[in-house]
Amino acid sequence: MPYEKTKTINCAIYTRKSTDEGLEMDFNTLDAQREACEAYIASQRGEGWRAIKQKYDDGGFSGGSMERPALKRLMQDIKAGQVDIVVVYKIDRLTRSLMDFAKLVDVFDAHNVTFVSVTQSFNTTTSMGRLTLNVLLSFAQFEREVTGERIRDKIAASKKRGMWMGGVPPLGYKIVDRHLEVQQGEVAQVRNIFKTYLELGAVKELKKMLDKNGIKSPDRISANGNPYGGKPFSRGALYAMLKNPAYIGKVKHKSKVYQGTHEPIIDEATWHEVQNRLDENTQIRTGRLESLYLLRGLLFDVDGTPYSPTHTKKGSLKYRYYISQNLLQFKEHPKGLIARLPAGEVEEVIIINLRKYLARVLAQQVDGASQYLSQNMDKLEGAALVRGLVTRINVGPEEMVLNLDGSRLSEIVRSSLDLTLSGQIQLDKHLTIPYVVKQGRNGSLIINPESKELELFDMPKDELKRLVQGVVWRDRHFNGETLTAIAEDENYSESYVRHSINKSFDTLTKYFQ
Repeated sequence: MPYEKTKTINCAIYTRKSTDEGLEMDFNTLDAQREACEAYIASQRGEGWRAIKQKYDDGGFSGGSMERPALKRLMQDIKAGQVDIVVVYKIDRLTRSLMDFAKLVDVFDAHNVTFVSVTQSFNTTTSMGRLTLNVLLSFAQFEREVTGERIRDKIAASKKRGMWMGGVPPLGYKIVDRHLEVQQGEVAQVRNIFKTYLELGAVKELKKMLDKNGIKSPDRISANGNPYGGKPFSRGALYAMLKNPAYIGKVKHKSKVYQGTHEPIIDEATWHEVQNRLDENTQIRTGRLESLYLLRGLLFDVDGTPYSPTHTKKGSLKYRYYISQNLLQFKEHPKGLIARLPAGEVEEVIIINLRKYLARVLAQQVDGASQYLSQNMDKLEGAALVRGLVTRINVGPEEMVLNLDGSRLSEIVRSSLDLTLSGQIQLDKHLTIPYVVKQGRNGSLIINPESKELELFDMPKDELKRLVQGVVWRDRHFNGETLTAIAEDENYSESYVRHSINKSFDTLTKYFQ
């Protein structure tokens, strides 16, 4: 019987360690991984396995990314036909991401390369081996995500306790044992920046003044020994500085602010004045009428706590609110009282009810004006009504009470309605507006329960048709059909189907609230 020479199978050993700690040792973890892989390959010598001399070692690289130099070289050699089997000590040495692993397996299959784990004997050329690998890698990814969550939770818990959790310290502070300590030599500079901003009223002018006086950021040395700073303040850096709650002794984590363990540099009165000025300047730059905060200085809760204008941003969208000073000063807000009022909704409710009230009053006190008023009340400009007639708004759990002053009513009616009033029109001292609060996408929606109910079938036919489509498609989707399948069956785009379903929720909420 003729002798058949065993085919040589080239085995590439890949090793990885997430950190570079200990890699300077004579025998480190990468060496240990390689030794175990070489022993396994030697046990398969009878099958023709041999380890190629080229080393693929990634020391100090995370398994959650494909951006690793040795891994890239390995993939290049696989595509060049130089590798038959990839051998690793454990699967997560190759990758911790299920998505990345799928990409690697596609490359392996395309070039007839097998993947082997020394401690978990799998062969990716079989369906069972591939299934088991996916399960195991899913656990590896789960472990990585849990570790990440644990770290994030620890940071959040530490910041909730007021601890400083790294990063460049704000001007005026230095870091000592993860704690911010006041840098006395910079305190005067910080206070001067806040004071100058209030005097000049704009960050642009503040920067000009600082640059003119040669005031720069301090020279500092990073943890890695690299120098930084010593340059003029940018406008972005000044904005960040003026909005940084660290200067009033707070620590910010995402959207929440906690009491810090460090000393404040700026008093809270100055801080809030600066925040209000920054908000005002932002509103003026937008040039939008609704961003002027019509109810500024008028809103109070039943305990006498004022509401202040503020806003949040999600992407390119801006949402305006009136927020209780209890929240701004990090005090406990009384239960049953609304702490955050959506600006657009509360302004609209007040304007609508003022117009209705004035229509009744004027119709009763001005002869023959009833029909004219009913047709023209929307001409009464909302801002003129609120700023001209309302002196205070008390916000309770279920109603708002407007304090009214009618001394300017004749002037407002004459300029808006071209209607001259004979004699003084008597207004009630108080106007009560009941309301209900419902949760909406952009916050609590204040809805006047006395508003005119809309008839569903009075809507335009095209809107009604789309509503019916949305409801039907929504039910099909909830019963298990994909949006893609519905779109193909109905001969519409998937985005149209999705939008129609979402629109049906909004429309039905509008008509049946």
